[in-house]
Amino acid sequence: MEPFHPRAPRARRSSLAAGLVLILILAVWPRSALGLPATPASAAPLVVAASTPVFADLVANVGGERTAVWSVVPPGADPHTWEASPREVVRLQESDTFVYMGAYLEPFIEAGAWRRAASDAAIPQLVLADEVALIAVDQVIDHGDHVHDLRGGDPHVWLDPLKTVEVVAVIETHLAGLDPAGAATYAANADTYAAELVALDAAYRAALAPIPPEARKLVVAHDAYTYFAARYGFEVVGVVLPNPDGEPSAREIAELLGTIEETGVSVIFAEPQFSSTILDELAADAGVEVGLLLTDTFAGEVDTYLELMAFNLASLEEHLAP
Repeated sequence: MEPFHPRAPRARRSSLAAGLVLILILAVWPRSALGLPATPASAAPLVVAASTPVFADLVANVGGERTAVWSVVPPGADPHTWEASPREVVRLQESDTFVYMGAYLEPFIEAGAWRRAASDAAIPQLVLADEVALIAVDQVIDHGDHVHDLRGGDPHVWLDPLKTVEVVAVIETHLAGLDPAGAATYAANADTYAAELVALDAAYRAALAPIPPEARKLVVAHDAYTYFAARYGFEVVGVVLPNPDGEPSAREIAELLGTIEETGVSVIFAEPQFSSTILDELAADAGVEVGLLLTDTFAGEVDTYLELMAFNLASLEEHLAP
């Protein structure tokens, strides 16, 4: 590095002075008065409300600096049971668009206050379930005061990295429609991120390959692994919480214990947003381990989708690999 000189040589001082004069003129005089084109004002970023931290992260990767993204459901909360507060309702009305999954993943969207806020805000909404093909599941969840019929499709598409590539493409199209000037940026960001997702899929295939067929059976906290199982050759043989906002009945627990014994499953996978009491008791009764998988939200030091998937892969390897 060149040493710093407190005074420039005389010839350079005069050129510096001229440059400073020009800078001052440009700063004070309107550009139009000098015959120069106007400087374009930098566009404010699109404010994007996303239903969950997972979707917020996907939008942020596509939108980059052209977007300001926030998650309605905070990290660590369960979108199946979370309820929006007046603060989130107001913040939605101040956003430029709302991105969510649909397919009954986020019941709070159906609540009166949220629906009225979304309607009053009159902002564009992207319902990912309307744009990405879903796998039908034979599940109807009775919440007491209402029923969610999931036979139209499982919403947990992001647990398959290649389905997530499809989601990223839909988000790109949506953002470009709202901000045509940023279309090239969104396309480049989406391509870069899609390449990371394809690499993630390859890493999953390589790491899971040693797991034998008899060990590719999962007992999970709630029924979220349809896409993962289809992509990587696993079978979900048991679900601890058929209804995420309720507890399993004595009959359901007895049936699950029978399934664990029959299939030889050696681990039950918990999720941090659900109480582990029932899972721990079930694992003790069945004589199996308790592992941890992340599905609908981030937890601990995990605060991106790629980190979530890396965490899950490490957990699957730890508990299932020979």
